[in-house]
Amino acid sequence: MTKRLRIFAGPNGSGKSSVIQKIINTEVQKGVKLDFGIYVNADDIAKELSKKSCSFTKYQINFIAEEFYEIVYDSGLINNEFTAERFKQCVCIEKNKIFVNKENAKCFDDKPYERIAQIIADYLRKKLLKEEKKFSFETVFSHKGKVDIIKKAKSAGYKVYLYFVSTEHPRINVYRVKVVRVGEKGHDVDEEKIISRYYRSMDLMFEAAQYCYQTYFFDNSIEGSEQTMFAHFKLNSDGEKLWDKLDEKKYPEWFKKYYSAKINNFIS
Repeated sequence: MTKRLRIFAGPNGSGKSSVIQKIINTEVQKGVKLDFGIYVNADDIAKELSKKSCSFTKYQINFIAEEFYEIVYDSGLINNEFTAERFKQCVCIEKNKIFVNKENAKCFDDKPYERIAQIIADYLRKKLLKEEKKFSFETVFSHKGKVDIIKKAKSAGYKVYLYFVSTEHPRINVYRVKVVRVGEKGHDVDEEKIISRYYRSMDLMFEAAQYCYQTYFFDNSIEGSEQTMFAHFKLNSDGEKLWDKLDEKKYPEWFKKYYSAKINNFIS
């Protein structure tokens, strides 16, 4: 069985969820939809934790508590802002389920559900990769660690598919999150984080794509319009990129700046 990893990436508010819904309904042949494998989403995990618990059973992994804590403490997500002591104060593990102690969680206004969900998602990605499972995940892609997991997956024999969606300017993303998403009872994100993550995500896009088997690029700058896939490549047997014949004049400025302009300067 071919090992595949699918990553849906892009800044907060770019429209990753809409792209996922479009791709997940794609039929590879009549009556057979694209296989996402096991899907990991930190936002979904946070919702589960706030309601009851997160079960590792559905992720089809061999859960070992000692290994979980080892991966967590080595993740870089335990830091001065969210310490090991704070993590221990908030979480409780029973067999293959993790709970949040709601009373302890509300002692500090440090977004514990969001942080714990991110920690769990990081653990799951690493564990699924270690166990060579087919999986997919959604990410803002604002941390170098996401490029590292692509490199590790490629080295482990995975075919990595990257679906990257963005907009022309972070102010579009701020509007989508603060006005549209929050207005629909969706989760909020600090404005400064939206903007800083936008630029970090864009800076990492080119490097990440160099380790992928296929990459699809979507622009979602126009409000009220469907995301447009304007570019796509697939590696041939020699590892060379074969690009679809699309009109380069239609490439958005963000792609020209953060991808095309870097082509001659890349060193793997």
